[in-house]
Amino acid sequence: SLPTRRSRVRPPLPAPKCMIKLCIEGWRKINHSYAMVNQRQIIELSKLPISIKHIDIPYYNKNWNEQNNGNGFSKEDNSVIENISSPEKNEIFDITYRITFPYNFEKSNSKKLFVFGTAEYQNIDGHFINGNPKKKTTKENLNIITTSNWSKIGFINAGFDPEKILIIPCGVDCKVFNPIHTDRKNEIRKKLGITNSDFIITNIGAMTENKGIDYLVAAFAILREKKKNIKLILKDQSNLYNIKAQNCLNKIKNIKYGKLINSDVVNNIFFISRNMSLSTLNELYNISDCYISPYKAEGFNITPLEAAACGTPIIVTKGGSTDDYFDSNLGLQIDSELIQNNNLTSLKPNIESLVECISSIMNNPKLYDKNKGSDFVKKNFTWNNVTKKLYKIFTNNND
Repeated sequence: SLPTRRSRVRPPLPAPKCMIKLCIEGWRKINHSYAMVNQRQIIELSKLPISIKHIDIPYYNKNWNEQNNGNGFSKEDNSVIENISSPEKNEIFDITYRITFPYNFEKSNSKKLFVFGTAEYQNIDGHFINGNPKKKTTKENLNIITTSNWSKIGFINAGFDPEKILIIPCGVDCKVFNPIHTDRKNEIRKKLGITNSDFIITNIGAMTENKGIDYLVAAFAILREKKKNIKLILKDQSNLYNIKAQNCLNKIKNIKYGKLINSDVVNNIFFISRNMSLSTLNELYNISDCYISPYKAEGFNITPLEAAACGTPIIVTKGGSTDDYFDSNLGLQIDSELIQNNNLTSLKPNIESLVECISSIMNNPKLYDKNKGSDFVKKNFTWNNVTKKLYKIFTNNND
């Protein structure tokens, strides 16, 4: 008789992994940096196979609100952000992701806990609640998400395991921040009283001590003595921090460059305090000939990257958080000195180097191809790209 043919029995396919259940605890609706990161990540995570719920944590400042501190997002983006629902009572999650301030390392209602944080001065003393973080470092389910190698050192200094500190950079929405047509740029400059021969340098931010605005204004005053076409735009966030850019002038008057702060210097600084939509912010980056951030301490420093996405050359302090994303196609770096003071680490920008960097770009305005800078950001630092890295971390830790 013929031998019987054995049928091949295929092994069963592995069961597909269940969708990750993620609970985010954070801020929405306002333009604080943590809230902006949270909202951008929500938009991108919503495109991925992940189930998201959101708990709105009270704002750090009780006076912050959507009306005065709005995020400036489009209606479509805000619809995605606001449609994330709250958890059911006692609902269990795979991962809790806390992106708020002060930091909370306490146990969550999830298998794994991720806490987002930035250590501008490489120190988080006083930036947390519910006890000393060193007592939390032994928890196997606790991981830190931070934005740069500079910031990571701050959490290592606090006692966290370096293996549990994961770096996810911030990103740029290149649909919002991108080069505009030269005709539109000239039209906006004309409305503001800026001529084609004017060289505009700009800084946008909180105007707090770590931003190094005193160095920027001093460098501007030095250059203004010989280059009468240079002008400075300072856009503050006084709606959040109650610090106006004009306040920085008083500090500079007390340093050795104070005598340079005369009426000519002050009259050629544009001070902007009003809240802006993101599209208007994009125009501000575009009408600038150079974006300058002579910072002393930053966890990431997103505004230079947004400016670079618009094709505007940038000048940033060398040695800090921006080293993680700086590329020679984007602009120049300011020489700096590392400073240690009472467990705080910062950088001291060299003002002569800053003046030299600005002069170099003024004298060679076509040296930096706006398309190369913009393309670099699009390739490496879109919110879509960086949030996929965050998603990968979540999936790899969903055991």
